[in-house]
Amino acid sequence: MPPLRRPEEFRAVYRRGKVIRRRYLDFRYLPRPEREEVRLGMTVSRKVGRAVRRNRLRRRIREFARLELRDLPPLDLVVHCRPGAAELSGRELRRELEALAKGLRRRLA
Repeated sequence: MPPLRRPEEFRAVYRRGKVIRRRYLDFRYLPRPEREEVRLGMTVSRKVGRAVRRNRLRRRIREFARLELRDLPPLDLVVHCRPGAAELSGRELRRELEALAKGLRRRLA
């Protein structure tokens, strides 16, 4: 799953994309039928915690996406983490991500 890297790619998702919200995480997505796969980006504010916690959260989200989101149609997806997300246990984070993924699949169907 390739990453979103450039600021204009993130801007496009934030401006023209749609959003699914949960308490600690948002999925912002923009369908891209001209592409071949899902591209993933993440925004994790410093309010979430220090660098070690933010990076751990990013790794956990990236691994979830690698395993669970590869079957989605081509789109750009930005996962936005809110304060408190780093305090979630692995099980709670997975539950949040699964609920967001289910909502995303429902909207794309």
